[in-house]
Amino acid sequence: MRTKVTALLLTSALLGALTLVAAPTANAALTIISSRPEATVTTIEKRTITLTPPTSNSPGAWSVEITNPAIATANGLTLTLLSVGSTVIRYVQAATAEYNGVSDFSRLTVNPGIPTIGGFNDLTVNLSQNFINLTPPTSTSDGVWTYESLNPAIATVSGNTVALRDGGTVQIRANQAITQKWTTATKTMTLTINAPAPTIGSFSDITLSIDSVSKVQLTMPKSNSTGAWTLTSSDPSVVGLEGYTIVALKTGTATITAKQSPAGGFRSASVSMKVTIQAVAPTTALGEFKDITTELDPGATKLIPFKAPTSNSPAAWVFTSSDPTIASVNGLNLIATKPGTITLTATQAATGNYSASGPIAIKVRILGKQTLTALPNVTKLVGDPALKIVYPTSLSNGAWSATSSAPTIVAINNGNMQFDSAGRAIITLSQPATDTYTATSITFEVLVIGTPPTIGAFNPLAVGVGEKLTTPVTPQSNSTGKWIFASSDPTIVSIVDNVITGVKAGTAIISAYQEPAGKYGQSPTVQTNITVKPAPVISTFTNKAMVAGASQTIATPTSQSTGAWSYTSSNPAIARTTGAAITAVAAGVTTITATQAATATFAGISRTFTVTVTAAPTPKASAFVGKGIVKVYVNNVTGMQVVVKINGKTSKVGINKVTPGKKIVTVQVQGRLILNKSLTVK
Repeated sequence: MRTKVTALLLTSALLGALTLVAAPTANAALTIISSRPEATVTTIEKRTITLTPPTSNSPGAWSVEITNPAIATANGLTLTLLSVGSTVIRYVQAATAEYNGVSDFSRLTVNPGIPTIGGFNDLTVNLSQNFINLTPPTSTSDGVWTYESLNPAIATVSGNTVALRDGGTVQIRANQAITQKWTTATKTMTLTINAPAPTIGSFSDITLSIDSVSKVQLTMPKSNSTGAWTLTSSDPSVVGLEGYTIVALKTGTATITAKQSPAGGFRSASVSMKVTIQAVAPTTALGEFKDITTELDPGATKLIPFKAPTSNSPAAWVFTSSDPTIASVNGLNLIATKPGTITLTATQAATGNYSASGPIAIKVRILGKQTLTALPNVTKLVGDPALKIVYPTSLSNGAWSATSSAPTIVAINNGNMQFDSAGRAIITLSQPATDTYTATSITFEVLVIGTPPTIGAFNPLAVGVGEKLTTPVTPQSNSTGKWIFASSDPTIVSIVDNVITGVKAGTAIISAYQEPAGKYGQSPTVQTNITVKPAPVISTFTNKAMVAGASQTIATPTSQSTGAWSYTSSNPAIARTTGAAITAVAAGVTTITATQAATATFAGISRTFTVTVTAAPTPKASAFVGKGIVKVYVNNVTGMQVVVKINGKTSKVGINKVTPGKKIVTVQVQGRLILNKSLTVK
């Protein structure tokens, strides 16, 4: 039966299921666990722990059930830890009068404990004791202790016995083995072994020649200790050892260290000597290795062969040029690249029984024309302080001189340039021929500009999108020089042929300077902000058709801007504008440009539409007589001036009452007579 229950508990834990305990009453509320219990991990040395149960809406008391009571037992929520391991645990909340009972599963893991280590204090002993026994540290674990020496040359350990080998200090480490309940642990103590150092006599340096004595028997230093001596060489390839005999193997230096083992209560001691094995100096002579003088064409390179010194050493000669930029070494040749003088040095490395030789030097003179570095041009203002001429770097010792192509602009005086008037001058620096170099010269240009103009304030500018500033307001200046503009952001404001054009709404910086003019030189660069105002969105204009003589008013379009509108006609002979009115004059087509003025917020904007004017029908007039009346009719005169007269008296279009008799009726349209008719009224 217990096996089945345990299996059921494990299955429930794996599925994260909740088990409801039967409620004491049929009307009890459902108990809800609002947070799942977390797994518990602890160590065995804590002995007892109290668990935190899940949270729920029931006040029922919690208790814990242990699946494996060999690991821990439970009393309510308090666990007594018995062994290392892991087990499923069940939290159970008792039913109350209002709520059902409930349970949930978790896991308990009990890990081995970390022992608490004490004791194992540092020790100080005398070498003469030879052996000491170790007392293990105190520990809460019952694990077995083992020991090790971290420097077996000073002391060794067997079991818990330490054998004292030499004076000094050594770390002794105690290691406690792992157990079922406890992890491993270590503790280290410092063992100081006191022993007097022996008094050591001299062990002097020696120097040998490789071709003289090859072996030397050494005498060990005097010592008040009886310890045995051992010798070591820092470089056995130079100085070998055969017992207490040194063997010279090749040239070089090695350090021989003599170490005396501890004995008779004395600690070990060491002393060193330096052994130098010298090589044989080779016999050398200059032979054909002599000074060289040659010539070099301008801009060319030249191969200059030479011969090495003679020597009885087989080592190769190595040659070095004091200035490879003048002549570099390639085997037994110099490659000359420019005129100058170098020192060619020959050295011979040590080899076998021979020491190094050299340096042996000769002088190589390469004569030719100089290639001087071009000098920068100079720009100055009229009246600037005199400028001292800095002559080019030259390998020649020829005296430099300077001449000016325009002394009235730039005068040369005691090696200085004076800037007397505006203009340009070519300065020629010349160096005469010498025993080493040919004559040479170099030129540079001096530009002397006028007095800088006085520049006033550069006020901020504004332009609309698509608008061009062909003549922007520039700062005041006493110079007439042309202004040159530049934009900090061409995507906002572009400048082409010095015309500023707004590209898109935003701000940018306009930089401007004034070109030289008259006595004035180029001005300093000044800057100002420019604002590109957006173009307003407006409704469209429609093209119009009118009859000559007619008039109509232009409807104001909708616009984001409040700027005033104005209108102009490309051909007032066809249609003219007055304010917002258009009057058709004669047949034809003209373009009307509607312009909205710029405001502080929006740019000015223009739109166009066409007006097509057709000729008006020819005016016609007629007159008829009736009893006591004259009827006058006029057609095709809309918008025109019409004058009707009967016997010279102004009358009207339509019915006019008259007296009997002969009547002369005239009609004038726009001052032109179109009817002259005689009628008789009865």
